[in-house]
Amino acid sequence: MNKKIVLFLICAAGINMIIISLQAQCTDWKQLQVTDSIFTNPFFGISTTPEADKLNRPFEYVASVSGGLKIYNNNDAGNPTLLSTIPKSKLGNLDVINLYQDSIWLYVCLGNIWDTTEMAGLAIIDVTNPSSPQIMDYYIYPGLTGGSGAVAIQGPYAYLAANQNGLIILDISNKNKIQFKSKLILDQHFPHSKTGSTSLYNARGIALQGHFAYVCFDRGGLRIIDISDANAPIQINQYCFPALIDKATAYNNIVIHNHWAFVSIDYYGMEILDITNPKSIVQLGWWHPNSWTEATNDFNMWSNSAGHANELAFDPDCNIIYIAAGKSDLVAIDVSDPQHPQTCQTYGTPDDDYGTWGLDFYNHKVHIGYIWSPVTPPHSNYTGYKILQTNCKTTDVKTPTTNNKCAISPNPTTGYINVNLGEQKLKTITIYNLYGTRLQEHVKNEFSIANLPDGMYYLYIQMIHSSYVQKVLKQQ
Repeated sequence: MNKKIVLFLICAAGINMIIISLQAQCTDWKQLQVTDSIFTNPFFGISTTPEADKLNRPFEYVASVSGGLKIYNNNDAGNPTLLSTIPKSKLGNLDVINLYQDSIWLYVCLGNIWDTTEMAGLAIIDVTNPSSPQIMDYYIYPGLTGGSGAVAIQGPYAYLAANQNGLIILDISNKNKIQFKSKLILDQHFPHSKTGSTSLYNARGIALQGHFAYVCFDRGGLRIIDISDANAPIQINQYCFPALIDKATAYNNIVIHNHWAFVSIDYYGMEILDITNPKSIVQLGWWHPNSWTEATNDFNMWSNSAGHANELAFDPDCNIIYIAAGKSDLVAIDVSDPQHPQTCQTYGTPDDDYGTWGLDFYNHKVHIGYIWSPVTPPHSNYTGYKILQTNCKTTDVKTPTTNNKCAISPNPTTGYINVNLGEQKLKTITIYNLYGTRLQEHVKNEFSIANLPDGMYYLYIQMIHSSYVQKVLKQQ
């Protein structure tokens, strides 16, 4: 994407209004403060994801790959101590990759997502007594290899993002006997003209809302799956940022708040999507620091990006997204105005030998996992976790609205567009795509874009005394 053109569009949209909006964000931000940290020898396990105890106890559950599950006591001295370990030998000899806690139950994603020789599985651990955790059961799916990246729980079912196996639904109503319910293998022919290696299409992240599962499918973009029938899940939609089509693509993780989805897309930052209608996903905003790599197919450019967005969490009290950002460690982003996400703080620097992978947020604290990965991003020579205290103040989320001085209808449109300027006098309307390419120019407020492909477009509306930029969605 040509950033000069995008910057020009933003400025033309009424730069004073945007400046006011951005100044209102992060105004009461205070720097993150480390409360606990521990770094260990990677020979005994590589930390990927920390999970804060959700029963308000001072315990930390850490997915440690070949080191199994490790449980720490975060004591008041700020020096966590190892409390107990469940080795992988007791979990089907599969690596521990990710975690999710629901009351006394800890759900453990099994199977290495980098070493594709391991199967995908799920374990349920009773953590009533963290010093003596009890394995209730574990399940290994007898399908493709590739491990499992994440799990979401809803009612009696666990929804496992199982890499090349797609979505696996498990019945967990009996914690002592996990049972297979159904699966959905995801198609690899979207969104790129050339599919590429099948190993690049992995169900890595998942979030649930209502009877829909939103699955991050790595190179395959975002998939929306109807799970109303647990016996027969069906994909109803698929989405990819147009700028990433036919470029290196990695949809890694997702969190949902109301009708907004926050999606980490690796070196390309984070998208904010409106999922009000799961069958018609609309991009509201995009966060991408200048130091992060532009859309590319060059391995070295991807590898040398100043950050790679992976796991993320949303703070509903302060409207902040926290992202595990690879070499940039941790980034706090104000999303109170979803159309204009604003960086409040980057904790860490890409110039050191530390890099993160996993993240959790609980009780106004961010828990970040440092992964040992000296060869590939995030190029980290240390493994462990840190806990950081947040200090933001509660803010209100601004619902994006159409500028009342410049209304576009219908939006979405099948082609016809009417721009209502009120008493203002029009000069020109220029149409740009998301790459900043100029497509059309009009001198009347009624025109058609029926000849353009379906997708999102920018309208640069220039009047005698002012100008605006508006988004319009064209779809059949």
